[in-house]
Amino acid sequence: MRTRGRIAPILLFALLALACRGAEESNDFRGRGLSVLTLPPSDQASVYRAGVAAAFHLDDPGLSLLLDPRYLPRESGLGPGPRMPDEVSRAVRAQGTVRGACQAPPQGTKKTLTCQAELPGYVVRFSEVFGLGPDSVQVYVNVQKYDTPQSGATEAMRFENVYQIARHAGVWSAEREGRIRQKP
Repeated sequence: MRTRGRIAPILLFALLALACRGAEESNDFRGRGLSVLTLPPSDQASVYRAGVAAAFHLDDPGLSLLLDPRYLPRESGLGPGPRMPDEVSRAVRAQGTVRGACQAPPQGTKKTLTCQAELPGYVVRFSEVFGLGPDSVQVYVNVQKYDTPQSGATEAMRFENVYQIARHAGVWSAEREGRIRQKP
């Protein structure tokens, strides 16, 4: 009986140490140590909207956002990532977060993207949603400026932020924001 009392804390400590070691040795850049959370498409779109709303004034009629329909890869960089399910991209559009779609080149570019749209604006690309707790998640949002064939070329701009987003009374909102450094 006394042996069992000593084994439980030791076993718990060993499991925690292994879990922490696994997260530290992960090759993941985005969502390191976190699991992808499966949400209904409307909730996932609301999470993305909350992240974008933290970076932009979504009620600005001059703002044009287009969706890159690929998820950001878990590793660093903008390489190929899994394709976002159609139900999720439709929900992002239905919520009015984006006006259309434009896919950036898979290898990335330092130039301003050219997209077919009414107005120049920004292409947004999201990570998958990572679970933090029962009603809190983490998501990465990459933003890259785009021009239209009619607008002409402008100076390139790109940034990536990570957001911790929580649901309060059924509404998702960004609670914390961090900037992700881009490799030169």
